[in-house]
Amino acid sequence: MASSLGMLKSLPCPAGKGCTAFQCLFKHPEDETQAAPHQDTVTATTGADASEVPLATSTNQDSPRKRQRVASPGVRKASARPAVEKAPTPPVQAISPPPLKHKGSATPTQSGKPSPTTQQTKSAQAKPAAAVPKKIETLNARHLGKAPAKHDMRNKLLKVLHESYVRLNSQLKKETKGQGPEAALVLSDQELIVKALDEEEHHAVKKFTIYNNAFKNRITHYKKMDLAHWKEERLASVKKEYGTGEEPKQGPKPIETGLTPEQEVAFLPRLRVDLETLQHFGYIATVPKEGDIEKAEKAVAFSGNFETCDRCTRRFAVFPGRREEDGALASNGPCVYHPGKVCFTPGDRLNERTRKWRCCHQSVGDTNGCTTAENHVFKFTDPARLASVVNFVKTPPNPDAPKNRAVSFDCEMGYTVYGMELIRITAVSWPAGDELLDVLVKPVGQIIDLNTRYSGVRPEDIAKAERWKPGDDHRPTMVPSANPEEPPKRKLKLVDSPPVARDLFFSLISPETPVIAHGAENDLNAVRIVHPMVLDTVLLYPHKKGLPLRNGLKHLMEVELDRKIQVDDTVDKMQGHDSAEDARAAGDLVRLKVKREWDILKRAGWKLVNNEALPPSDSEAWSIPGKKGKAH
Repeated sequence: MASSLGMLKSLPCPAGKGCTAFQCLFKHPEDETQAAPHQDTVTATTGADASEVPLATSTNQDSPRKRQRVASPGVRKASARPAVEKAPTPPVQAISPPPLKHKGSATPTQSGKPSPTTQQTKSAQAKPAAAVPKKIETLNARHLGKAPAKHDMRNKLLKVLHESYVRLNSQLKKETKGQGPEAALVLSDQELIVKALDEEEHHAVKKFTIYNNAFKNRITHYKKMDLAHWKEERLASVKKEYGTGEEPKQGPKPIETGLTPEQEVAFLPRLRVDLETLQHFGYIATVPKEGDIEKAEKAVAFSGNFETCDRCTRRFAVFPGRREEDGALASNGPCVYHPGKVCFTPGDRLNERTRKWRCCHQSVGDTNGCTTAENHVFKFTDPARLASVVNFVKTPPNPDAPKNRAVSFDCEMGYTVYGMELIRITAVSWPAGDELLDVLVKPVGQIIDLNTRYSGVRPEDIAKAERWKPGDDHRPTMVPSANPEEPPKRKLKLVDSPPVARDLFFSLISPETPVIAHGAENDLNAVRIVHPMVLDTVLLYPHKKGLPLRNGLKHLMEVELDRKIQVDDTVDKMQGHDSAEDARAAGDLVRLKVKREWDILKRAGWKLVNNEALPPSDSEAWSIPGKKGKAH
């Protein structure tokens, strides 16, 4: 279209001298004689010919624009700007060639003076780009397209976090007094605000569904933080910001208790909790009586084996030994349920919070479930009914059990026609963490669901497992991998029944052996053990609202030790928990508790004398078992 209009300039104007057009598209006689010295032109050279393209801009924007002169092809006009010479190019070239690139040396004009454009280019190159000043921010939560909570609520939490930052920063500033290398770790008022805003925005965007809980936990973390940990955090932040590259990820810091392994074991009785006071929370401290067991059996028979599904809460019948007509283990068809727990979206007092499922993020009540299982399942926690399947046993004396170690263990359970039963047990030494026991267990009843999502045990694991025989090693068999770069695979052995697995566990402990677990009532009840010396990390790190609420093991490891466990990278999310990993994690949490408690005692005046911890009064000393000293 533009080229067609340009061709009209070669045709005489039909109106002639009477043309009143503002800018006529046709040719006029005065176009050949009228000069326009005030207009700038830019010359582009192509081959041996050159043409001038007039600019439509004028130096005086207030005066009316005049028709622009188009020079004849054979006439070369002088220009206020110099023509930039360029090497000849082939005749076949694009209609609109790319802009010419100016070299570092300016081309002189006819008068010998440098071009204004060249001078401007030089000055622009000489001056470095001015740094854009950072925007001054106030302590007001940043605007988000989709906020996880009301702005007032976000601001309240933000201010509480900022107060913790100010407290820690003031302590650091007071200690350094503006001198020494640590003075560089002190933040200005604006930097404190930006740090708080960044932290709040991170939780609002990355942890949208759990914003309230996650951000409040972060605030609590900084409220409890001391100056030493603040220094470490600031130092890591400075290294990451000004270092040559990203700091290499360091492994979890080792827990230094200041005690020997024997002293750590001797310290554990101080952390013991009497389980008899917690029986209403599921801890069983006495073996159920035979009369109570008989009553439980009669109640099950009277109900016709009807149970309530542990997943979808529907009623169904269970058939121990399978139903005769079709071999079914349970009635009432498939089970549709949500495998995740219920969570609350952030809200405030004016707006009700929405309850959603973690597994699919659907609101509670929208659907019956997002997962379908073949059968319904059930479980129970009544001690007498548990004993009706396999009775409880007190830990028997065992003189062969080492006295210089504790045992940390974890159990995995699956659903059978008799409720939830033991299908795997793992035990490791404490504090060393060496593997002592890891076997699969054949349950008493027929298996309905192995609960693979959480137990990690698959049907093929039990079907292909090697049968354990007395005298065999009760640790996994290491099978070399086909790929030499991959670690060997662990192949677990299968024991015939839960009582056999319990006897293997009894071979490792005595009544005096400290036994460590997370949620110990579940593990002890699964093995049907009554043990007097139990350390439960649920009780050592209680939930802020108390029992029956409890902190999960994964949460405690991340908060207390900055370590991630139970990480599932598989697509189907069916990898399950590693019971050995969970057992060691519970043991590490106990070591951390020992460290903290011993630090408190040291500040109170306790001392180690000849491998014996002595209080200031020397009246409540505890000593290493087997060594001379006072017992706690």
